[in-house]
Amino acid sequence: MAGFSPPAAAAPPELWFSLLKSAAMLCIVLALLVGALYLMRRLFVQRGALGVAGIIKTLATQYVAPKERVILLDVLGEKLLIGATPHTITLLARLPAECQAPAPLVPGSAGFFKDIFKRTLQRGDRPGA
Repeated sequence: MAGFSPPAAAAPPELWFSLLKSAAMLCIVLALLVGALYLMRRLFVQRGALGVAGIIKTLATQYVAPKERVILLDVLGEKLLIGATPHTITLLARLPAECQAPAPLVPGSAGFFKDIFKRTLQRGDRPGA
């Protein structure tokens, strides 16, 4: 029995070291990816593509169909009601700056747009007219 060798009880240390090194590199790459995505979101989504914060604010959005919505915007103090589809954006109404939603309604709720749209139609304000 001269050629008998005992079975290896554990993997050689080089294998564990390589596995640990690979796992550490994966963690570093994932951390860099998460950091880059966080910075992109912080710089481009909140401040806009041009880096100017606060010029255009979305006050409320209401979907009227699967890919169609009505959006209330505040652009430098002027309120604009626009309709957006996948292919076009249409100005529906310019609302006066003093136009405010009733206190109990929250922007984004169904009653908010319903009331503003109803008041706009009653006044007869239509863009381009």
